[in-house]
Amino acid sequence: MFRRTLLTTAAVATVLAATAGAHLAGGPEPALKSHHLLNLPASVTEADLAAALGAMNAAVAEAGYPHAGYRLWKVTGEQAGDFAYLWEGNWPNQEAYDIIHSHSAYEAAGERWWSLVEPVMEAQVYNRYVEISLETSSEH
Repeated sequence: MFRRTLLTTAAVATVLAATAGAHLAGGPEPALKSHHLLNLPASVTEADLAAALGAMNAAVAEAGYPHAGYRLWKVTGEQAGDFAYLWEGNWPNQEAYDIIHSHSAYEAAGERWWSLVEPVMEAQVYNRYVEISLETSSEH
């Protein structure tokens, strides 16, 4: 059990570290991430979800944030835990998140793809994360 917990923690930390620098400079507010840990229901294929997220990313770019948006990951190697997929959202800050999610292109894409995405979201584990500033100091 300890080994699985350790592997799950290491996997999440690796994903966070790999994408930590990928957000836009967003001003004084911290960057945001959203994580959806999930399995795909029988009614949704990996290609379906990838297409939906790709359409959502096009809308995010249309809203003026081409480097924000979604990524989709799947477990490789030995799986620790119950979830095979990680759907990640990367947002420069809360203001950008609000602008993107209220943009007409994003809302239209969401309406178009909701029937596909809804069953995926029913059994997910969802968390939002705020970036913690890592200040460098020589005082330690």
